[in-house]
Amino acid sequence: MTLKSNEDWRLALPPVIRTFVEGSECEPVDIGKSNASVSRFISPSRTLFLKTCPIDQCEEVDAEVERLSWLKGRMPVPDVVAFANDERYQYLLVTSLPGQNGVEAGREDPRAVVLGLARALKLLHARSPDGCPFEQSIATQVAKARERVRAGVVDEKDFDEERSGRTAEQLLVELEAWRPSDEAHALTHGDPCLPNVLFDRGTFVGFVDCGRAGMADPYQDLALAARSIASNLGLNWVPVFFEEYGLPMPDERKLAFYRLLDEFF
Repeated sequence: MTLKSNEDWRLALPPVIRTFVEGSECEPVDIGKSNASVSRFISPSRTLFLKTCPIDQCEEVDAEVERLSWLKGRMPVPDVVAFANDERYQYLLVTSLPGQNGVEAGREDPRAVVLGLARALKLLHARSPDGCPFEQSIATQVAKARERVRAGVVDEKDFDEERSGRTAEQLLVELEAWRPSDEAHALTHGDPCLPNVLFDRGTFVGFVDCGRAGMADPYQDLALAARSIASNLGLNWVPVFFEEYGLPMPDERKLAFYRLLDEFF
């Protein structure tokens, strides 16, 4: 459900959500890929974001609620304002972070965005993952990918261009064959593509869309961040990103594995 006018949300939203957005202007947010729709509510005092997802596709919203609560103080992320369900949808209302997403900010100052993202991920990955309840290991994620293929919920139309026309079953065979033999463990965002990273006047502010955060190999973040930098800012910025992160010669096979893994989610 995409909310396109104030009348839409007055009629459609649960009371616990409506309480916080009454009197706000509503506009859709179209950037990013997700089963959920996102709306921005603007009032004189603050801006809030509402994620709305069909009740039968709400795994990512459930995951994000849990992660945002745990990540507070460990990673710069929005606060959860309200969370609700009805018979059709699940609703997550969060605070806004200042600035622009990395795609918009990168058009103005790509170097600041690339360097800022590299530094932010390096700091995040240096934090201890001890006590993190969200395991995103290779074994866990491959098992989830296998379940999603069996359930027929992998979006084959959204595959990267290099895999266009192939089936999820074919990619699963390839994924199993490409599993890295080594795996590090760090606190990761899970999907730090540029739409999910915010900058204010060239300075990193924080992360949004944290439903895949957890303990994983840092290459989980590095692979998706580098792919997003290449597609949004240009391939020439990818070496700059890895140099600033401190990994001038990344393992290309591991990067390819995590890009392939992302196709299932």
